[in-house]
Parts: sequence; structure tokens; C-alpha cells
Amino acid sequence: MPYRNVRLHPVLRLIYFCFRTIAWIGVGVFFRRRIVLGSEHFRFDGPAIVITNHPSTLMDVFNPGLPVRQEMFFLANYGLFKNPVSNWLLTRLYCIPVKRREDVAEGEARDNNAAFERSFEHLEKNGVLFIAAEGTSWMNRWVREFKTGTARIALGTEARNGWNLGIKIITVGLSYSAPNLFRSDVVVNCGEPVDVKPWAEAWQEDPEKAVDDLTAELQKRVTALTIHTRDEAGEAFITQVEEMLNNERHLTLRESFLRTKHVAETKLDDANLRQKTTQYFDELKNAGVSDLGLRIFAAPNAGIRTFLEGLILIVAFLPFAAGYCFWFLPCYLPWLVNKKLDLYIGYSSTVKIAVGLFTFPLALWAASKWLPALSGLPGAGVAIALSFIALGLFAERYLDLAKKMRERMRARRYAKRHPEKTAAMLRMQQAILDQINA
Repeated sequence: MPYRNVRLHPVLRLIYFCFRTIAWIGVGVFFRRRIVLGSEHFRFDGPAIVITNHPSTLMDVFNPGLPVRQEMFFLANYGLFKNPVSNWLLTRLYCIPVKRREDVAEGEARDNNAAFERSFEHLEKNGVLFIAAEGTSWMNRWVREFKTGTARIALGTEARNGWNLGIKIITVGLSYSAPNLFRSDVVVNCGEPVDVKPWAEAWQEDPEKAVDDLTAELQKRVTALTIHTRDEAGEAFITQVEEMLNNERHLTLRESFLRTKHVAETKLDDANLRQKTTQYFDELKNAGVSDLGLRIFAAPNAGIRTFLEGLILIVAFLPFAAGYCFWFLPCYLPWLVNKKLDLYIGYSSTVKIAVGLFTFPLALWAASKWLPALSGLPGAGVAIALSFIALGLFAERYLDLAKKMRERMRARRYAKRHPEKTAAMLRMQQAILDQINA
């Protein structure tokens, strides 16, 4: 059957475009490294549902939403609509309220029929929906049980349209290095679309079983697109292994993600390796040193590197200080506002981006407005603003180098006092890496 395209008011399209542009800028600044894998799967036509795991609240909307060409409607938790102002705004900005169990009071009816109907109608008009399939955001690197809403909407819409719509479910796995921290990393991994039509026979035989089976399949696919650590203990182990591997050999974000993903898939059940890794990090903690410090202290030509890097830190201090001082307040204020609001940590990145969208442009505007006159360089406003952006990126690298120097010196001081213990930790470090790479 021919598609009936979603017709949105031009003003709403303009608002969506503006928000999309702002999100693109905010995400680009907030994350130090961001990569989209499987980007070809974001290019689709026809009705679709984009689903993800849910480790970072609104960031989980922005990251997969930016590569999608079409405007997406978002299924959002009912609690966000209880305030009259937010209800008015969200209902006009492509959001459909869904009542989760935790959103209704005891004895209150949990009726999502209206949400399902709006979702059906939107897909029937060739629309695109976004659903965070876990239902609730958790800042852990494992995929929790999916809600059945995605399968119910997809199968229900196709069923009432004779299985002729061609709905696709776009599975996306999101993996953050630290979703609440400024200048962290994120990998957006998109898998092959899931065609809903082949589930027609299963739906006709037993709709509930079809919903459960499709939900399980979607969860399996999204899990395969992420770094799945299973539980708290698994996450602690994978985080430690990831740290050791990154210190041993720095890779691109794509290569690092695939390496950590492989370790999570092959080493989580290695009890011996987990015990060794835990013991090693306990030894590091007791010694007051880090894996990074220990590795670079024992690296070939460590003395020469220490001298050269120390010289760089001295020579480059003035440009670092200029960049650091300029960007301190624009970076500090988002952190301070987030701290004062004291929201769930999963909203930290969103709050910091929202505040940073004001503090960063204001800082650059002030520099381009006042510094040309003070420096006697009229007309150099743009050049000055660009130079401070470069100085900010330079200050970030300078701090990385200073951290390496600090960690190396700590390891060096400890090694002078405890050479035998240091040698033992180095042997333990290498034994763990050999076992990981085996």
C-alpha cells in the first residue's frame, strides 16, 4: 500500500531543525571522541522504529537521532508530562507519553492505549519512532531486560494494515566511556534493520508469544552491538582490563571499542583472570600508584622521556595557562549548575551541555568583542576566538601529558622504596596482559 507521509507544520520542522543543530553542536563539544558504526543502516525509507539501550537519559536520544534523516517522534516516560508547562512543550515537540509501572501511583490505572494509538497512526503515516527499549536509564555497561512496547507497536501496526507497511526496527547499541563526564567517548553502533513482516505468522498463531519472541530477538541484537558486562562485578572487571589495554597500546576509538567488546564476550567467565586482575588493582591501590604510572615508568628510555616531557611542560606552560584560564569559567559553571541541581547522575551530561551552550558562546563572544581593542588589533575578533578554541584543545592535551608525568613520578618514588614489590607488580601486569591477549 502507498505510504501516507507525515505532514508536520513548517514551524515544527524548523524547531526540530534548530534543536537538531544545537544537539549536534552540544554533542560534538561534550564528547572528546564520538564514532558512528554501521552508519549505512541509518539510511532507510518508510516507517521505522529506532531502538537503543538506555545508559545516559537524553544523550541516548541525541546520539542515534543525529544520523537519522527523518524527524523522529519519541516515546517518553509519563512523569515528564505531569508539569503543565513541560506537558505543553513536549506534546508539541514530537513526544508521546508512556506510563511505566513506576510512573503511576498505587491504585492508579496504567492505560497506554492512547500512546499505542498515536504510535500506530504515526507509523501508518510513514513516520519514525524512537524508543529506549529498557524503559529506564541505567549508567551501566550491560543491557537490561527490554520492555515489550516496541514489539507490540510494530506488530500491532502491521497487523491492522495487512502486513503491508514494511515497518523496520533499527537496532542501535550505545557504549559510553563515562556518560556523565565532559570530554568522554561514545560509540554509536547501528545494526542491520529488523523486518517486521516475517513475524506475521507467529503473530496470527499467538500474539503474546510473538511479542515476547520479537522482544527477545531485539534485546539479543542490541546486546551484540554493545560492550555487555552483564553485572556490576563484570563491569568492574572489564573497566580494569580496558584500562590496562589502553595503557599498553593506544588505539583509535573504533579499534578500542571492538577490542573491549571482544574481551567482554570471551573473558568474562575466566575466573582465574578476574581474580588476578582484582588482586593486581588491589596491589596498585595499596601502593598508591596506577597501572598507567607503572607502565610508563618501566617503559624503555623512561628517563629520556621524562626529561623531554618535562621540558615540553615547562616550555608550553604559558599557552596552556592562557587556554586554561580562559576556559575555566565556561567549563566550571556547567559543572556547578549540575552539582546544585543534584539530579540523577544520568542527566549530568544533558545539564552540562544545556548550560555550556550559553557559557561557551558567551566566552567566545566576549573575547572577540573586547580583546581586539585591548590588544590593539581591531578586526581580529574572529581570529582571537579561533585561537582560544585552539588553546583550549591544547590545554586538554597538556593536562593529559601532565597526568602521565605525575603518575610516572609516583611510580618512580614507590619503586625506589619498594623495588621488589614493584618488580612483582610488573610481572603480574604482564601475566594478565598475556592471558588477555592469548
